[in-house]
Amino acid sequence: MVRVRQIIDWIDSWAPFRFARSWDNSGLQVGNPEALVGRVLVALDAGSDVLGEAKKLGCQCLVTHHPLLFRPIQNLRTDSWPGNLIAEAIVSGINIIAAHTNVDAARGGTNGRLQDLLGLEGVSPIEADANLSDESRYMGIGLIGKLPAEMNVGELARQLNDSLGCNVKIVGDLDKPLLRTAICTGSGASLIGDVVSAGADVYITGDIKYHDAKLAEEYGLAIIDVGHFASEILVLEPIAAFLASRAIEEGSTLESLVSRTEKDPFRTIR
Repeated sequence: MVRVRQIIDWIDSWAPFRFARSWDNSGLQVGNPEALVGRVLVALDAGSDVLGEAKKLGCQCLVTHHPLLFRPIQNLRTDSWPGNLIAEAIVSGINIIAAHTNVDAARGGTNGRLQDLLGLEGVSPIEADANLSDESRYMGIGLIGKLPAEMNVGELARQLNDSLGCNVKIVGDLDKPLLRTAICTGSGASLIGDVVSAGADVYITGDIKYHDAKLAEEYGLAIIDVGHFASEILVLEPIAAFLASRAIEEGSTLESLVSRTEKDPFRTIR
């Protein structure tokens, strides 16, 4: 078995918590750093479904991408969210660790996984912290580069639809040829201006709203919205594999699992 603090240290060695954005709340959310862990479950969110899965599997730790606690809570009521989940985790002996924007910005993290899926070449960050630019593990938030083969917006959208198993939404001309492609996993609307300034032809991200789409139209920027869930689910297997490998390296026993109950909350009716 390992201790919770060891899992935190391992995550920090791969996706340092100092990479997290100032508004983020990554790290140990619920539990005791000295608690023993023999089995860990990796998921996007600490929802009731995932917490139930962790209990059923006998996990003592849950590593999620999205923090359960983002902002200070005014009370801890066990009859409503998030107090009910916090109480359940404590009673069940499940420690909860969040690794959020530090994983988004790390090499091999969420954006790195989407880069690999697309084969994006010659990438540079859309937004980067100059204080971290010399760190080998740091990639920045969002990436822009060139696809390995010539294609248009429609062809890229179909490729993403198939490879991610999602239902994409598209803004712009399907026949537009692509020279520069930008990506930002999760919610990337706030970077549209930076993507345009960087000279991207298409922007792959999630959580695009109506007015974001209209703004992109004005700029002549095509957008492929793959959804928040589909853009980030790619990182769960690598996190689980990394934790398992670190345990082996240190001569410890840790079973690392990926959530199988977690699903995209959005459904498409045709």
